[in-house]
Amino acid sequence: MYMICVRAETRDGPPSGTAVEATAVREGLEQALRGPARLGHARIRVTDGALDAVVFMTAGCLLEAEAALRTACGELTADGSLLAGWQVLRCEAESWLALGLRELPTRR
Repeated sequence: MYMICVRAETRDGPPSGTAVEATAVREGLEQALRGPARLGHARIRVTDGALDAVVFMTAGCLLEAEAALRTACGELTADGSLLAGWQVLRCEAESWLALGLRELPTRR
């Protein structure tokens, strides 16, 4: 399972109309993912004009997971889609964790 961070923002300030719900984003990602890469679980926070997510993907390798999620995010931000008018600024693994260079805190 691979942890991938996603950051998206609206292109022209806070969106007008209906608010985007985190559950709708998750469902949209699940529908947009194709192939062997799948969404395991996700923590998604949507505020006015910004979306932050930590998505755990199952895939053959990290690059496959990143590419699949990036494609799914592209579909969600396309014209006429759930996040039309938004742009994905980041969709990649947190490199320190992916390389095993960040230590977990120890208990004393």
